[in-house]
Amino acid sequence: MEFHVKNNPERILIVRLSALGDVVDVLPALRSLRYHFPNSKIAWLVEDRACSILSGHPDIDEIIVFPRKRWQRNIFRVTTFFETLSDIVSFYRRLRNESYDFVLDFHGNLKSGIMTRLTGSKNRIGFGRGHCREFNYLFTKYHIYPSQKRIHRIDRNLSLLSSLNIDTQFLKPELPLSRECHEYVSTFLETKNISSKPLIIIHPCTSEYGAYKRWSTSNYALVTDMILEKFDVNVVFTWGPNELEIVNEIVNKMNNRATIACETTIKQFVELIRHAVLFIGGDTGPLHIASTLCIPIVAIFGPKDPVIYGPYNGNSLVVSKDVSCSPCRRRTCSDTKCITTILPEDVFDAASELMMNECALK
Repeated sequence: MEFHVKNNPERILIVRLSALGDVVDVLPALRSLRYHFPNSKIAWLVEDRACSILSGHPDIDEIIVFPRKRWQRNIFRVTTFFETLSDIVSFYRRLRNESYDFVLDFHGNLKSGIMTRLTGSKNRIGFGRGHCREFNYLFTKYHIYPSQKRIHRIDRNLSLLSSLNIDTQFLKPELPLSRECHEYVSTFLETKNISSKPLIIIHPCTSEYGAYKRWSTSNYALVTDMILEKFDVNVVFTWGPNELEIVNEIVNKMNNRATIACETTIKQFVELIRHAVLFIGGDTGPLHIASTLCIPIVAIFGPKDPVIYGPYNGNSLVVSKDVSCSPCRRRTCSDTKCITTILPEDVFDAASELMMNECALK
């Protein structure tokens, strides 16, 4: 079924609910949309846990926050049931009343499909069968089939725009930050006396949901010691909610001095990464932020496919092991050799190559 887009659509809705890295990987598609439809109102439907990265973005006219956590917390409480139910009805009524010219479902699962359908838009665009999950294709009207399944998420997202008959060439997205973010991070760096040397950011954490992708704290401690003994740099370990214990464990195992990052908001976190000459970490949202900022990256990959989920910029190296069962989609495993067989020396060699070639550090 062919879709004919208006030359000047009034209202466009992007649906990408979570998670942080996946939201960041839709930003190039957003940039392309704004470039081709400069006068359209572009709204983005996103979950509360990932909305802060979008706040103040110049290409977005409206952020519609899906308060999943709050609804889950309150819907089964007697004292808040009716209030939450009323909130849900108002939320979906708001989606429908916007009369979007077209809706782009980048998420591609049951939840996003239902929300896309509830907008009532006649032009609901999503991925076709075999390229989405949980029968999402039943809720969209126009379907896009990427050229292959094993392509980077950014290229996959851009392919969804092909239905609009616009150029889907990659355009570098924006991650706007405030002066307050700059001042907060600058104060931290000056207070810790680490602004005089090149800065390496290491993010060893993942969410509990993604714990199967973590490299060990002992390995992070060993490779950081190796880097500090060879290069005249400063290292900062970053962390998110409920992750401070992980970085404390790493620092306590080290022989050399490294700094633990201050507590940050998402935007302050982005500003901190902007100062780095190198980012080291696994398959998490911060890696995708660093990639968007064009920071050189050493990406440590175990079970997930780096062709799909790895860094997008060219000045990055992926460290992984060629094991028969990787990549895979499992979230539990009794033999995680895909990640445990990656050695500190492997990561150190990749970091050294990038620092010598890109940063000229000796």
